[in-house]
Amino acid sequence: MTGSITVLGAGMVGVATAIHLQRRGWNVTLVDRREPGGETSFGNAGVINPASMVPLNSPDLHASLASLLGNRRAALRYRPAHVLRNLPWALAFLQASKTRAATDTSRALAALTFRALDEHRALMQRTGNLHRLTEVGWLKVFRGERGHDPASFTSRVYAEHGIEVEHHDSASLAELEPALKPIFRSGIVLPGGAIVNEPGALVAEHAARFVADGGERRTLDVRSIGGEGPALHYRTADASIACERLVVAAGPWSGELLASAGWDVPLGIERGYHAHYRLDGNVRLGRSVHDVEAGYIMGPMGPELRVTTGVELAARDAPSNHAQLDQVEPFVREAIALGPRTEAPVWRGARPTLPDSRPAIGAVPGTTNLWVNFGHQHIGLMTGPVSGRLLAELIGGERSDIDMAPFSPARCIRRQGRRRRARLAARAD
Repeated sequence: MTGSITVLGAGMVGVATAIHLQRRGWNVTLVDRREPGGETSFGNAGVINPASMVPLNSPDLHASLASLLGNRRAALRYRPAHVLRNLPWALAFLQASKTRAATDTSRALAALTFRALDEHRALMQRTGNLHRLTEVGWLKVFRGERGHDPASFTSRVYAEHGIEVEHHDSASLAELEPALKPIFRSGIVLPGGAIVNEPGALVAEHAARFVADGGERRTLDVRSIGGEGPALHYRTADASIACERLVVAAGPWSGELLASAGWDVPLGIERGYHAHYRLDGNVRLGRSVHDVEAGYIMGPMGPELRVTTGVELAARDAPSNHAQLDQVEPFVREAIALGPRTEAPVWRGARPTLPDSRPAIGAVPGTTNLWVNFGHQHIGLMTGPVSGRLLAELIGGERSDIDMAPFSPARCIRRQGRRRRARLAARAD
């Protein structure tokens, strides 16, 4: 089965979905208000690693929850009023951190993360930008005595999936990453992964290849979607555009778009920031480094260093707060010979997260031509090529090689009540 289909969202998830549909013979239109790769994907730390299947809301969160609620840690900041307004999401997020739920989520996400590197390689070979990929493990470093906890939930998940953690002491860390100052007592390398330089450019190049292969790209600010069956359409401020089939892959904007069509989605937002720095002399990292206690990730982005913060729970479009970045910068300077920030503005983005930390991939319940691919939280750049292929298979009626039930949109997308639908319809008019 083929025909015409529109994909809303030109981040890694949307672009990969469009490419996989195109390769199966669909006439695909890719729509976004910005250039491809210009939003959430742009700010990604660039890590591709199978071990990223462990969600943030796992039992390991419980030990640090009290200190995180103090709202002073770089790993997590929150705006109390926002959390109160979104209390059902926050409670469901914590509920999903229990051992059984988190184990199920880790197993589901492993089906994506273990395929991610192969899917990225295939897309890059097709586009001709394989030079952006460096296949090297991900390094986590520890300042304190405790270091990596072999009894943690994360360690048990690694063991279940056969991930052989490579352990380092301070001496071997110095050999592995000479650029790091000798302040870390230990570290672990998670093997089998890679890093991507300039994630935004990577996505833009894939989108350009999609257009060169006959795909259509439209720069439009889509405000809402609506209709069912032959009446399906999306709206801008000036027009209503009919479409045969529609995929919502708009990351943190997906919930609003679905709400405009009468659907409720418990989509949370984990904001994050990054800044780029110059490095002194010939210092350079060979891989991304997660300074666990200090709560940041740093990694090479061309000749510069990208420093990415933890989570900020705030409204998607609320004014920026650089407190986390300001908090971690002294720790980064302790860890590496850091020069000044570059002239590029501090980036802020929004990571779209469903309470169980799994993406929604598939058809909206009760519909035949409305599909979704969103909710990838921190790993959308990594898993977008995989989820894009999986959704293209579903749309085309192909049989998937993994269990898609954990990603079913039916678990999280519900019809709105009549009163809410009426209010939203009146607002749209």
